[in-house]
Amino acid sequence: MNDAIVRQPVRTAVRERVIQRIVDGTIAAGDGINLATVAAGLAVSPTPLREALIELERDGFVASSQGRGFFVRPYDAREVEEIYPLIWTLEVLAMRSSPIPGTATLRRLREINRELDAASDPARALELDMLWHATLLETCSNGLLMEILKSLKQRTQRYEFAYMKESGHRVSTEHHAGMVRALRAGDLDRAAKLLEENWRIGPRFLLPWLEARQQAARAVQTRLRVRR
Repeated sequence: MNDAIVRQPVRTAVRERVIQRIVDGTIAAGDGINLATVAAGLAVSPTPLREALIELERDGFVASSQGRGFFVRPYDAREVEEIYPLIWTLEVLAMRSSPIPGTATLRRLREINRELDAASDPARALELDMLWHATLLETCSNGLLMEILKSLKQRTQRYEFAYMKESGHRVSTEHHAGMVRALRAGDLDRAAKLLEENWRIGPRFLLPWLEARQQAARAVQTRLRVRR
């Protein structure tokens, strides 16, 4: 029992660091995860890494198979189509079940949004975007809801990071600014509508991008078969 209590924070920290490596492409989509190599890079033993990967498989970040071990799940358009509606539905629920943010929180949201608008680095932009949404919903008392949202949004980040890195596209701040204005006016319905629209942006960009990547991969495979 005591050993489990001591190991829990280590596993949690390892989990977050592995997620970060998946998001930023250090461990790319489809790549195998060598337990010894990754554990050495994280300065931990393979045991907490294996435990973290079991959790990450349950949460949809990695998969495993006999003979191959753990590997990062390949990009999948269906995952995008399934996750984003969950996020906008649950975030709107969290907003509607929370007190309207006060003046200090609205000021902080404007500050984060200004920094986000100026951010050109994808990793920093995604970090600020997560911070903006976390600040927006910081008064939500439903801990389980917020935990589910965090996991879902982390799964979308690897798509968004790769897309922004390849395309140079930046995170839009227009809906954020509109939500702050609506909340300052006490118009929760308008804020909720903008929040949903904000999350609907992702699939509009990501799905065509994923299709283009798949077409390019198929073209490469066709050329390789012809050369044989």
